[in-house]
Amino acid sequence: MAIKKSKKRKKQLTKKIFSTKILNILIAFIFFLFLLTNISYSQNISPLYWKLVNDEKQAVIDYLKKIKPLPFFKTELKKFAAIFGRQIVNEVFFEDEQRKIKIKKLEAVLQKNPKSRDVLYALSKLYQEDGNERLAKEYFKKAKEVDPNLTIAIK
Repeated sequence: MAIKKSKKRKKQLTKKIFSTKILNILIAFIFFLFLLTNISYSQNISPLYWKLVNDEKQAVIDYLKKIKPLPFFKTELKKFAAIFGRQIVNEVFFEDEQRKIKIKKLEAVLQKNPKSRDVLYALSKLYQEDGNERLAKEYFKKAKEVDPNLTIAIK
């Protein structure tokens, strides 16, 4: 009887040791995959990163334009304005300012000719670029009323 219990205990101990070894091998394999993935991704750093690190002004401007809607934009803008001066702020917002000027000019033309399909459509595109979907749709709707065959739609 004692021999049977001893054999049973030995089998249980062997199973435990075997399962522990498999678990250790699995953990080592996962760790190895993690290291390989980490090494691989660390070698594929975006070229934009290197340009930002080297303070290339145009890369910084492009970067700031892309992150405008993000919450940390103002912090980044201040940081790079301290490096490049106030001029970078003007360059980042240049397209926005130009769009606002175009909108004002087209609004003035629209006062003179409120049924100008092309002006209405141009305003819808400019407002869409500006992020004002409500006005973009409104002006597109007005352009469509003037010309029901208008096939170019806004996004």
